[in-house]
Order: sequence, then structure tokens, then C-alpha cells
Amino acid sequence: MRVKVLWKEHKFILPTGKNNVKVSDLFRDIASKFASYSLEEFIVSELKTIDGFIISPHYLIEEAIVDNETLVVVDFESWKNEQFKLCNKSFVLFALENFEQDNKLRVNIGLNTLNKLFVSIGLYNKLYRLELFDSSDLRAFHKDGDHVVTHWEDGKGNVAKVFFVVEGGVVKTVRAEISTESAPIPQIQSINILVSGNKIEAGEIKTIQNAYAPYTEDSTVTPQDEVRTGKSYQDYDIDYYVTDGGNGTDASNHAVVTGPSNIRFEQTDITRAEMSQYSNNGVFWNSFYTDFQITNNDPDRITLSKISAEYQDIAGEWKPMSALFGTKRSNSNYDYNWRTDSSNIIIPLDPRDTIKLSFNTRVEIKGDNSERRYRSHHSLPNVLNIKVHVTDDKQKVTTIPLLYKNKTEDPVFPILKTRQARVDKPIVFFQTVDNLKTTNRGWVQLTKSTNDNKNILVYSSNFSSSQHYISEVSLHEAVYQASKNKESKYKISHYSASNSDFSVEVFAHIDFEKKRVTSLVFELFDSTKTNSSVKYFPIPKFVDEKW
Repeated sequence: MRVKVLWKEHKFILPTGKNNVKVSDLFRDIASKFASYSLEEFIVSELKTIDGFIISPHYLIEEAIVDNETLVVVDFESWKNEQFKLCNKSFVLFALENFEQDNKLRVNIGLNTLNKLFVSIGLYNKLYRLELFDSSDLRAFHKDGDHVVTHWEDGKGNVAKVFFVVEGGVVKTVRAEISTESAPIPQIQSINILVSGNKIEAGEIKTIQNAYAPYTEDSTVTPQDEVRTGKSYQDYDIDYYVTDGGNGTDASNHAVVTGPSNIRFEQTDITRAEMSQYSNNGVFWNSFYTDFQITNNDPDRITLSKISAEYQDIAGEWKPMSALFGTKRSNSNYDYNWRTDSSNIIIPLDPRDTIKLSFNTRVEIKGDNSERRYRSHHSLPNVLNIKVHVTDDKQKVTTIPLLYKNKTEDPVFPILKTRQARVDKPIVFFQTVDNLKTTNRGWVQLTKSTNDNKNILVYSSNFSSSQHYISEVSLHEAVYQASKNKESKYKISHYSASNSDFSVEVFAHIDFEKKRVTSLVFELFDSTKTNSSVKYFPIPKFVDEKW
């Protein structure tokens, strides 16, 4: 038997060979004939009669084709896009990571809008194969055993095969075997299907073989103790977020002074300290804010016209400091409108007037400060004595003593307890290092979470805006890359982070025999490299565990 075959402007006459084989065998012969005329890999997706009837590839040639018949070829590239749009109901998506090319080879199995079973092979944005089967096509597979229904490979070790498994003359299972160049062994998964009349339904999904070793148990490696170098601030069981970092004294230190012009200054709140966030030319401000209620008890109108201040340094000497008048803009403890213009510092007070006024006394500190801190700098006495001098238009000066004391010897920074109070997922790893030069603490943490119903670890730090999901796939990739480089301690470069204060490098310890990561190692440094912390995190069980 021979057939006439048309594809675009190309025409051939082909012998069919054996007639007791499936039409799909003829597909391959036709593809070979037309391959040299196509820029893409030539695949026959459909054969039609000259009057438009589709010939099923699953029938025997002798059942579906007559001698000397004219057949029209529909190639895969022309056919796939329209057909794949109809494949709208996925039963299951089997996928295997290819870490060498940073993609996944996927096998998708489901139903299209015409109630045909579809089987596709491809990447996220590339379709390599698509096969369609209606219920009669499935019933054509009646010989028990495994039947390859679609197959793709690229010659680099990336292979996908899909089989129909026939039992008792009925297709019972669709099995997918996927290999990639980074996977040590193929991944084998299956889905049962049930054909009832024209209806095709999905059944149980099984994983027969994992390509990558699953993390089904906690790491048995005993982690080394944390190793720290340099100096660290003390840890306090105080919530940094609700105590202003341990800022300020109590009401017993409030100043109440009546000056020579009969003006009463009454302190209404604790003096609060703030170190400005950024340095300028190697200096920054350490400011002290104090709120007052001021009453003019004199029968005359009096104007406050000047403010100055001094502080007692760590050697006991009195030094001048900057001072400003201001008023609060809101209920926030640190939201003020300061009068920095010398022409705008006149404060008039009529007889019996009472006003709210605030003082900002500021010390210029040499050094760097990268975060706003609500306390006095360590170069100042912890009990800081300040004198504010207010001059009025009678040239009389009222001196008001202020006192500031940090609640704690060292700055209050987040610890595991206070971080956990603000994170709704369990923190399973927490590590810190301090930068004494810039009065700052860097931390990294791992929290347990889920993504797409799979357990993950969320890795984050306070000195990087990046957040990483550590999944089983992430660990498999680390094993693969470490194997390529033959490094049992493998640096995961994209987990590294740094800013002007801190840096962290993350390493995976690899057990090549078991093909798994046993622990992650976090090496955390301050900007001077004098303070550091090296801490281990054993890899926990990821599967069959509710996090």
C-alpha cells in the first residue's frame, strides 16, 4: 500500500510498509521525509483525509487508510498552540528540576475541553510534545504491558517518557519517567485513570522513585557549638520594640524650676534620647528631647528669646552643646517641629499664660551610626547631666537641670524571644553579631513555613531586603553544585548578604554518600571583621511532617 502525503507546498508518495502496525508508525516515516524542509524538529501531530477527516494514530494502518489515499499532514508547531489552549483541566503535573539549566522538565496529564486525555512534555514556557486520546483511543490499547505514548530527549541527559500501563486489556495507569542532567536517577511517578463510557477520570497518584533523596528524617550530624570572636553587647530580656531600646529615666528626675523672671518650667515627661540615623562628615547628633509646661507668673508680658545648654562629659567637665526650642507635632515621642531659624525663636508669654514647649539639647558625636538609636552614646556618661539656660527679654537667665540615664548599660537589641513575639511562624535558628563601631546588631533567622503545601525554611536578615525560601529543591541543588565542584563545604553564593555594617556567608555541609545536605553554616561578620559568629543549623525532616 502507498499513500500520497501533502504538507504545505511539499508532496510525496510513500509506501506504508506493514499494514498491521499503528498509524503512529506512519507518523514517524512521514516526519523523516519532511524533516529537511522544516527549521524546527518535524513532528506529525495529525493526519487528515483530503476531505478533512482526522485519522487516529492509535488505529492500525489497514483499519484507517485505503491504498493510494491522499493524506494532509498537520505538523506539531502548527497544531500545538491551538490544541494546548483546550487542555484546561490538569490531573497532575510531574516535574523534575534541571539545576544545570535552571529549569524543570514537566509532564502534564489531564483533560481537554473535548473530554480527551492529554499528555504533554515541556518546560514552563516551551511545549515539546502533546498527545491526545479519547476514550476509544484508550480502548485501542488492549495488550497487557507498558506502551510508550510519548517521548522526548535532547541528547544531554534530559529525557521524558510517558507510558500507558495496560492490565486486563484496559489502560489502568499513566506512568511518567523523567530524567535531567542534574538528577542522579530518573524520577518515576504515576496516576491511575478510569475509563467509563466516554468519561475519563483521575485516580490515585503515586511516586515510585524519587530522583533526589528526600529529607525524611532529621540530620544525625551533631552540630558544633557556636564560635564567636570579638566583643558583643549584652542580651536583655526587654522588648526593644516597645521600650524604645531601654530609653530614659523615671518621673522622680523631672525638673521643676521657677526662674528670676517668675516663669515656671515644669518637666512633663522623661527626657528621651535619640542618635540620628546617618553620619555626616564623620559626626552625628545625639539629641535629648524634654517636654515642658511653662507658666508666666509675672504680671508683665515676658518673651523667651534665647536657649543654650551644656553637658558634663565623662571626665566631669562641662562642655557646650546645641539647644533648640520646639513643639510636638503629634503624639509620637520623637515627632517635633524644631525652631532652627534664629529669627523664629521668640516665645512670647502674656501674664498667666501657660504653654507647652520642648527642648532639644544636642551633642555632636564623632563616629558612625547607621541606625536610629534611642539612648545616649557610650562615649557619654550613662548618667548624663545637662543644664539648659533660657534667656528672656529682661536679660534674666533661668537654668534648668536635666538628667538622662539609659535604662541599660548596653543598647537593647532584638533577641530570639523578642523576635519570636513578632513572627507568627516558629523561629528555629537565630544568630547575631554586634558592630560596636556603629552601635548596631545584625541578625539572621530561619523560620518554619509552608509554600504550595510543602515545608520550607524562610531565611532572612535585618541587613538585607532579600528573603529566601529554603526547600528540599534548594538543598538538592546545593548537593548537585557541590558535587560538580567536589566541595563538601559548599558556599551558597546567592544566600550571601551584606551592607555597610554586616555581612553573612552561608555554606552547606554535604554528605556525598547520602547525597544530602547535613547542615547549613552561617558565618556572620561586622564590617571591621573583628566581631564574628559561626553557627551551624542541622537540616530537619522536611517531608511527612506538619510544620
